[in-house]
Amino acid sequence: MPKHKIWFWLAALAAAILFDYLFGDQRAGVSFFVWISVLLAGGYLLSWREGVKPHPLSSVLTVAIIGFSAVLALRNEPFTRAISILLALAGMLLLAATFLNGHWLWYRLKDYLIEFTKVIVAGIAGAGQQLAMRKDNNPPPLDGSTAQKPSRRVWPVLRGILIALPIVIIFALLLSSADPLFADWVKKFFDTELLPEYLFRAFYILVITWILIGVYTTAIHPASKNLKPDPETPWFKPFLGWTESAIVLGAVNLLFITFVVFQVRYLFGGDANITATGYTYADYARRGFSELVIVAVLSVGLYLVLSTVTKTNAKPAKAWFSVLTVVLMGLVLVMLASSLQRLLLYENAYGFSRLRTYTHIFIYWLAALILVAIVLELINRRGRFALALLITVIGFGATLAIMNIDGFIVQRNVARAQAGSSLDVAHLNSLSTDAIPQMLKHYQDDQMPQKVHNGLGATLACFEKTTQNPAYISWQSKSLSQIRAYRLLQDNAASWSQFKPYFADRMWVIMVDGEEITCTSTFFD
Repeated sequence: MPKHKIWFWLAALAAAILFDYLFGDQRAGVSFFVWISVLLAGGYLLSWREGVKPHPLSSVLTVAIIGFSAVLALRNEPFTRAISILLALAGMLLLAATFLNGHWLWYRLKDYLIEFTKVIVAGIAGAGQQLAMRKDNNPPPLDGSTAQKPSRRVWPVLRGILIALPIVIIFALLLSSADPLFADWVKKFFDTELLPEYLFRAFYILVITWILIGVYTTAIHPASKNLKPDPETPWFKPFLGWTESAIVLGAVNLLFITFVVFQVRYLFGGDANITATGYTYADYARRGFSELVIVAVLSVGLYLVLSTVTKTNAKPAKAWFSVLTVVLMGLVLVMLASSLQRLLLYENAYGFSRLRTYTHIFIYWLAALILVAIVLELINRRGRFALALLITVIGFGATLAIMNIDGFIVQRNVARAQAGSSLDVAHLNSLSTDAIPQMLKHYQDDQMPQKVHNGLGATLACFEKTTQNPAYISWQSKSLSQIRAYRLLQDNAASWSQFKPYFADRMWVIMVDGEEITCTSTFFD
């Protein structure tokens, strides 16, 4: 039970009020980094006040959480931001679940799910955990004095304020209706027209406070002491016979082998083999790279399910199961190589887009996970797959953040255009301000073909018109990407002054090679 309950309430309430201030009507930017940092600082401060030491491994999670929260202050590309938010929040849940024991390094998939659920349930239970605690760690003095702790004097005051606040508001509204002069005086301090908004904001501040109290309490004073799990201990009693699993794996492997033979013949065999069947390389590439990735993901899922439910107590059964699963994973790697090849063909034919780039990165990380799964199966360490999956997810998110997706798309599409393909100016206009530095770099390249140079100049002219001045953006929503892009656009505007965007149908447009292209608004970038 917490020694200083009032500190939990104050820390949670302060974080909830800060949430309202940072995100009430603002887009997340540096605000997300600030709020996550405050939550972490509050947790560590409470643990210090309670005399509880966090596990050293908690610092690893803390660094990762801060890193992903900082992405929103650096990048504007939507998917990168979304993944970073999810990973930061998931990291907070994992940190709360393992703050004192650091067991996350030994968790199985089941353990991650259970511990995440526990923290979420604790958040729902919220402050009720503390309110239900009646144990008195400080009995009355033996001399019969009735001196109270300061925190016990604070509780009645807080309860009184919470009870009085809605009552006073109701009476103030009634009195304002009865006397216009009094109503004018009240409006100087309180805008009654915004009362619904005030009540809603007060409601979600209390809800967030309630949740954070529960999470902080669970992290620092867990209900029970969890033992470090053994990753190699089965968490589910196997029930499926070896024969049934062998038939499933054998059938899937046979299907995959048949498919791989076709891949070797057609996709890896050259253009002639494909065109002979009536398909162009681009047509063939267009059909299937995403489906092959889905097949790979489902195959990993099939492996996890069968390895969990199959009885392989006998050594021959265990050995053959490993053989069949390694063959399965090997075939999946070949199909991933096929998917990557199709994707490269597709990108060569139609250029790079965000979705194709996401898939590109995902294929590499999925292949790495499958290779690790093969190694773990061969050395009989199957239980460490959950840690490998955690590292893969973190690696994927970190790659997106470090890589600068929109800048990469500009770089690859410009290189493709230099080789003779067309430059999709409309697509460049759909990117975020993350792309501006790379665009400007290529635009200033004296060796750039004139047509590509003009396309980049037109795009930069569009961005100059549509990128909002950071001076008019609240500090909560600002990002380094926005600030840097605006400065570069203003400093170099004279170099593309020959390109003239114009305002039509309530939006900026520009003519490029006789085609009217919309300058996509980057107001929210």
